Amino acid sequence: MWKYYGKEGLGARVDQKVDELHLFVEELRKRSSFALACKPWLFNVNFFYFPPRIRGMLASRGIQYNTCAAGSQDSYVQIPDDIAQELANVSVQLKLRLHEAGEMIIPYQPLSNQKADCFRLVLAGKKNFDINDIHHVLDTMEKYGHDL
Repeated sequence: MWKYYGKEGLGARVDQKVDELHLFVEELRKRSSFALACKPWLFNVNFFYFPPRIRGMLASRGIQYNTCAAGSQDSYVQIPDDIAQELANVSVQLKLRLHEAGEMIIPYQPLSNQKADCFRLVLAGKKNFDINDIHHVLDTMEKYGHDL
């Protein structure tokens, strides 16, 4: 890749992906149905999708989520064990719905600092990932997961 793009070209591609990642995180934080699972790193964003039912469970226990200020790296929601199990089912069902509808294939996985599975978005490749793509990912997840 270095030979194809050259030093400046490859650097510009990396910078573009970093900017896309930051934009995705900003948009994700604007929505009450999403929260970061951990600090984003190297083209990866790990996040939770909380349908209304799970948001209600968190609120009834006074658990705040999606409250990290932009740029903050200090706190991420810790999901209680029973809600983590429910959230694991949500992740499986939402992934299946998105895949079966032909909308997207987005993996979910556990993280060492979380008991609940989270979704993982990897920003790599040649395609630009613009604001329309970001809105499509988030809107589609909300559309297919609202009743889980």
